[in-house]
Amino acid sequence: MNGNPKKNAALDALGKVKEAEERARTIIREARKVSVQILKDASEEAEKIKQDHFARAKNAAEARKKVVIDEALKEAEKTRSEAEAEAASIRQKAASFMAEAVEKMTRRIKEILEGGSV
Repeated sequence: MNGNPKKNAALDALGKVKEAEERARTIIREARKVSVQILKDASEEAEKIKQDHFARAKNAAEARKKVVIDEALKEAEKTRSEAEAEAASIRQKAASFMAEAVEKMTRRIKEILEGGSV
C-alpha cells in the first residue's frame, strides 16, 4: 500500500466514511429503540392520567349525586310531614263538622218527634 499516496488517502477516507456510516446506523438503531420506549412510556403515562381524571370525575359525580339525593329525600320528608299535618287538620275539622251535623240532625229529629210534623 505504499504505492500511490492519492490512492492510500482515498482508501483511508473511504474507510472513515464506512466507519461513520456504521456509527450512524448504530445511532439510528439505538434512536429507534429509545423512541419506541419513549412512546410506550408516554402512552402508559397518558393512560394513568386518563384513569386519574376519570376517577376524579366519577368521584365528583357520585358526590353530587349523593347531595342531590339527600336534598330530594329532605324535600320528600318535608312534603310528607306537611301532607300528614294537613290530613290531621282535615280529619279534626271533619270530626267537629260531624259532631255538629249529628247534633243538628238530633235536634231536627227531636223537633219532628215532638211537633209531629214532617
